[in-house]
Amino acid sequence: MTGPLPVPVDVVELVLGVLRPLLAACPEPVLAGLKVSTETGHGPQGGPPSLPWLRLTEEGHTWRWPAVQRVVLRLTCWHRTDHDAKAAVGLALALLCTLRGTRGLLDAEPIAGPIAAPDPHTRKPLATATVAVHVRTPARP
Repeated sequence: MTGPLPVPVDVVELVLGVLRPLLAACPEPVLAGLKVSTETGHGPQGGPPSLPWLRLTEEGHTWRWPAVQRVVLRLTCWHRTDHDAKAAVGLALALLCTLRGTRGLLDAEPIAGPIAAPDPHTRKPLATATVAVHVRTPARP
């Protein structure tokens, strides 16, 4: 093969880098103080160290050689109430779905949610949603 090789990017880190400043700039009170991460706490309950907390995790990944990755992301938000958790994860999902052309994001398509329920381990309110994100894979120079 001649020319630069396509190299997959870490889509979760890419999305985090785009979502964090956008969520922080939103004026909605439900997003005030929201922390966005790829993990939660590591204690016996495993819940978030503070509220509100939004976690992004990768649920599935495919790569259409040589150019496009498709990653299914789960957005999980712990908050003070079920309503706030659902509203925050819904806003994050909506922002993600409007990011066409930003840093290689081609599009995002909601799959499920937002759905609210208590965390089975911590009993704190949470909501979850899933989204498929398509990202252009850059070529290594």
